[in-house]
Amino acid sequence: MTQQLSDDGKWFWNGNEWAPNSTEPVRDSNTDISGTNDEETGDDRQQYIPVSRARVKEAVFQLEGIDDDIRDGLAKVSEMLEAIWHHSSHAGAENLKSLYESMDPDQIDTPDSEGKEEFLDTLTEALIDGNWEEISEGEMQDALEGEDVFAISLDVRFDEFVTMKLYKLGEVSIQDERSSFFGLKKETVTIDAFDRIIQIIEFQDESWFAERKRMKHYQGEEGKGLHIRLFKTVPKLDLETIFPNTSPMMRGVDKIKIGAPLLGGLVTVGMKFGPLLFGGETSGDTSLSVLGGILAALGTYTMKTYMSYQKTREKYQTQVSKDLYFKGQANNAAVLNMIVDLGEEQEVKEALLAYTFLLLESDNNYDEEGLDDRVEGWLLDTFGCNIDFEVDDALDKLEKMRLLSKTKDGILSVTPIDQTLTILDDYWDNIYDY
Repeated sequence: MTQQLSDDGKWFWNGNEWAPNSTEPVRDSNTDISGTNDEETGDDRQQYIPVSRARVKEAVFQLEGIDDDIRDGLAKVSEMLEAIWHHSSHAGAENLKSLYESMDPDQIDTPDSEGKEEFLDTLTEALIDGNWEEISEGEMQDALEGEDVFAISLDVRFDEFVTMKLYKLGEVSIQDERSSFFGLKKETVTIDAFDRIIQIIEFQDESWFAERKRMKHYQGEEGKGLHIRLFKTVPKLDLETIFPNTSPMMRGVDKIKIGAPLLGGLVTVGMKFGPLLFGGETSGDTSLSVLGGILAALGTYTMKTYMSYQKTREKYQTQVSKDLYFKGQANNAAVLNMIVDLGEEQEVKEALLAYTFLLLESDNNYDEEGLDDRVEGWLLDTFGCNIDFEVDDALDKLEKMRLLSKTKDGILSVTPIDQTLTILDDYWDNIYDY
């Protein structure tokens, strides 16, 4: 049987929903859900530190061997690092917002796609710097086929997108209470979720929907432009719930709940009126009366089935809408500010951790690998975070600010606190050398 493919050949209709076409990998820069293959990197741990900068600082300042003078000094070093990175991040945020302005759906004028490629390239660089990763094709397919918190699968019409990208930042585990045996039994289960998700989508234009006689799905004026959404704590298997163009597909048990009354009604009607209609000679008036009774009964059961279906559908849609209300964090231009802010926090956390351990544990003569192991072990013991610390990136930051030294044998060291503050103060004073 010939598969029905989307216009770009990257999605096919499997009879129930649109799914990625395995014979045509999703790789281009527009409709793209591919990401980095973990097998290529050899380490599938996240690089994002899913702990706030404030909590990291609080824990670092309680390390063994820190007295009040060192604690105060480290607090000042952190303050200077935060100020410097905030300043450098500001220019990046302003550039992103300027590139995005013509595509922003929230503007007064009608948005367009002029400069979209440049904006997406710049945004991708900012996301990579902040340790965001693209959602892989496998992760998207798992979400389409599975269900986690929501006992429902959704059909996403991927062919309606000109551009579609998904990015993830960090992974967390959440607890959910499940009911079974008609609510008599409850149990708590652990669910894997993405800490944050960014969705970037652009819909096809009106003519595309008109040509395919799908105007009922056309988003109208509100759908124009490049839409950016930020969500928090999205279960991995419920990833499809964040899409705006979905249709619910009920579970088998729900279909049985809806269909069983109709089937039972048909059997009851057949047993009650069948003998009267086919069991012997009846007058014309009697036959018409029996036939009318049958049709009335069938209409009643059909209406009950339809109302049950609508009630179940509404329940699912309400559940998804309520969940998205609390998971949505920002839209469009506001997302750009949060991307920059999260990236800025990550940069400071990495630099501060590398500096602190090299300063306090200088007797250990850490090389790059030793420092990497030390920081990763501390994050695991302190916060339960098993991450791949970007030690090379952290050391590069310190080196550019002239705070790091390295011997021929690879032994690392940092400048003392007083000297560090002098260097950072001089760096700040010379940001604008007019």
